[in-house]
Amino acid sequence: MTSHDALAPDGPALLPLRWGMRETPFTLWHFEFGSDRWIAAYTGAIDDGEPVPMRIESACVFGHVLRSAQCDCGQQLDDAMRLFARHGRGLLLYGVDQDARGLGIAAHFEIYAMRQRENLDTDAVYQRLDAPLDARSYEPVAAILRHLSVSSIRLLSNNPRRTAFLRERGFEVVTEPHEVPLDEHNMSTLMLEKEDLGYLWSFETHADWLEPLQAAVAHDADASRACAAIPGGGTTDHPLAEAADEGEGDLALRLADAMPVDRGDGVLVVYLSDLPRADDLALYADLGVVTVVVPFADIPAPLRAAASTLGLRLVDWERRNAYREPRPQWRLVRRVPAADVYVRECVVRCLVPLAGVAPAAAEAILEDIGRACVEATEWLGKPADIGGGASARWLQLRAAPTPEAAIALADRLADLAAKFDQPDGTS
Repeated sequence: MTSHDALAPDGPALLPLRWGMRETPFTLWHFEFGSDRWIAAYTGAIDDGEPVPMRIESACVFGHVLRSAQCDCGQQLDDAMRLFARHGRGLLLYGVDQDARGLGIAAHFEIYAMRQRENLDTDAVYQRLDAPLDARSYEPVAAILRHLSVSSIRLLSNNPRRTAFLRERGFEVVTEPHEVPLDEHNMSTLMLEKEDLGYLWSFETHADWLEPLQAAVAHDADASRACAAIPGGGTTDHPLAEAADEGEGDLALRLADAMPVDRGDGVLVVYLSDLPRADDLALYADLGVVTVVVPFADIPAPLRAAASTLGLRLVDWERRNAYREPRPQWRLVRRVPAADVYVRECVVRCLVPLAGVAPAAAEAILEDIGRACVEATEWLGKPADIGGGASARWLQLRAAPTPEAAIALADRLADLAAKFDQPDGTS
């Protein structure tokens, strides 16, 4: 007996299964292939030679049992079983031991821990586990279908690997897309499936939206680009709104001005060529944005915290979107009532957003901070200048000798700025 030869199957068991507010009689079988267990559940005639609607489902405790909104598999299982019940014909093949694409439930928990606590990308997680992205075998599926005398299938799936496998084993297969709508919770999971596993989802991934923005700024460190889109509801050639900034620091304000009144339905996402400022996030939240996506894996903790406070998902999507040449970023170091402090390589910038603040009031507080810097020459030195655009004013210090020195300088500047009150006055 090979690993794909089934032990004597258990069944049939006849049970009324409740799907779609009705009870439908199903026939169930249990199969064992070594340590690989499968369940077959079907209703109606499936051995008459007509294509059988079929769903292959890998076990997922998070999606099927605990109803995780981050997974798509729970809704896919629901939709398939309700379809079978409604039409009185269909077959489910359920891989009991295929959680985490064949690695098991313990690995599934470990995968979530690494992705959430360490902000690791999928590839990095599976490399850490020394495991393939998809460890599942479908050989048992062929054996079960032969046991059930099924030769022709209408496969509900967007996984081309399953279709190819069944055809290679001699089954007649017609593939029917089985896609769930994107939402704020499952969006990244579904896009990872398309990018990593080649699933035939109809929507563009985050990478598709980011690439044209990155191409436009690749050779200009001060330029930045943004677009707003509803993934799954358009194409990358026609976002809802676009904006460009050449160093003035007004990208978020310009994108807000470009937004149409009628935005349609779906999850509103902003894509950025560069890290946002903390005050930009507040403007995006006011627009109704749910997710902000950037092509960087290393997002400053204070920026993540600012997004979380506003209820925004700040998604790192470096993956295939890593810049070919290093692209220094203004990285948020600290926030104090009077200002936000950023570092880019060896340069430190103290910034006052102009939301509800008159430019003159912002410049006055920066001048006060600048004078304090001069008085503390032993560790801060002289400011280089005060600048900015329509959305913020900033004070920039003369360059530190090293990036490490700039971080230390930024931290001490934040301590100094914390002694000042938030500027008031309206424009």
